Amino acid sequence: MTAPRPARLLTLVVIGMSVASCATAPSTDLTGFGRTASGLQADVSTTFAEANRLTRSVEVDRFVRSGAIALSERRFPPAVPADVAARWRSALGDLARYGNLLATLTGRGRGAVRTDAFRQLGVQLASGSTAVDLDPGIAAGFASLAGGLVDLRAQSSARDILRRTDPDVRRLLTAMADAVGRSDAEGLRGTVASNWTTALSTHQRSYAAAATERSEARQRQIVADYLAGIDRRDAQLASLAALRSSLLGLADAHAAAAAGSRRPFEELLKDMRDRLDRTETTYEAIDAAGEAGR
Repeated sequence: MTAPRPARLLTLVVIGMSVASCATAPSTDLTGFGRTASGLQADVSTTFAEANRLTRSVEVDRFVRSGAIALSERRFPPAVPADVAARWRSALGDLARYGNLLATLTGRGRGAVRTDAFRQLGVQLASGSTAVDLDPGIAAGFASLAGGLVDLRAQSSARDILRRTDPDVRRLLTAMADAVGRSDAEGLRGTVASNWTTALSTHQRSYAAAATERSEARQRQIVADYLAGIDRRDAQLASLAALRSSLLGLADAHAAAAAGSRRPFEELLKDMRDRLDRTETTYEAIDAAGEAGR
């Protein structure tokens, strides 16, 4: 069995901390938003790394078949460039900062002090460049949230803050979800699906050559590799679809908190933990099948 990925371990720790905090929350539990955003930050790192491994394997095949002799890094571009991946992590980190402020809120207490902290975060988000060039919708979402935070009244209550920011939070998280892709033909999901089509066509060409040579052992191995590729493709696309669902789920949980739900993030956190377990099990099974077939 392969060792758990570091990003997944971090995510499980984050989720475990959040679930523990949910058990002792005396009123509406707001700690889960920041914990979930941090968990998605780790999840994004793992998902993008998987997509990049795929893309590089496709580019290796394309480079070898081209007959070129000049080897350079630019010939193997990743599906998600390092700077784009860093912006995604930074964007989710900013959401986690907002969530950390939410975690300080209760229905009572020093509203003016807490509001000043939210307004300061709004100023920082407005002057930052996290979402610049990441996606127009995400950039607009951050600008909207920043404006909402800056405009908070000094004596706002916890519920007032949640209700005021909820439309902006939903707009931002929906934009992030759409950038991931509403289907396997759009966004990052579309990029990964297209790369898989190219990768699997390599096996199809190899099989045709082996069949012509009547090499039964080679044919069987190519078929096994082809089917393993399909399994990995489906696992990656499912992981991206689940990432999108988690972003939309976080928006729903925020709205539930604004409406007064006591533990709005508990179910979302459990779903994330279950999904990570299923994804890890799937990849382990694919890796084991690949090793057994060689």
